[in-house]
Amino acid sequence: MAAAVSAFGGLDIVVNNVGGSGASTFDDVDRADLDAVIGKNVVSSVLVSRAALTRLRARGGGVIAMVASIFGRELGGGPSYNLAKAAEISLAKTMARDLAKDSIRVFSVAPGSVLFPGGSWERRQREDPEAIDAFVEREIPWGRFGTVDEIADVVTFLVSERASWVVGTSVVVDGGQSRAF
Repeated sequence: MAAAVSAFGGLDIVVNNVGGSGASTFDDVDRADLDAVIGKNVVSSVLVSRAALTRLRARGGGVIAMVASIFGRELGGGPSYNLAKAAEISLAKTMARDLAKDSIRVFSVAPGSVLFPGGSWERRQREDPEAIDAFVEREIPWGRFGTVDEIADVVTFLVSERASWVVGTSVVVDGGQSRAF
């Protein structure tokens, strides 16, 4: 926070963008898995957001964005990942209601499957390209993974003044992958 304030003269926008999954079945979920996945995805967002509040309030408001997942809105991924991403979406809604009085807008973005260097989809694609091709064909109507830039473009719009009425919602960015209404 101090480095951002020093470099830019203040803090206007916070983007909580941390992800990571854990156990792939409920039988494998244990306390260590929950602590790691919820800690990485949710607790970090709470701590960073709380650390930013004084600076955002000092500027007269700002924006906090949570990068969650479509799997916080519907079934997909492992149980601890679903739980953590649903918690992020819920946290964004709660924060939006609580912080509106301070002119701090909060929302979440729910990306679908995104391919990026060093990510789990890249690893899986290297390990079993045929299975990943079948997954994309079966699960993503747009016929390809999303890109980091596509998610960043949506977040960039949403943190701008042009999206000033977007508060507390979760915006899906997924190439048609999700099945929720």
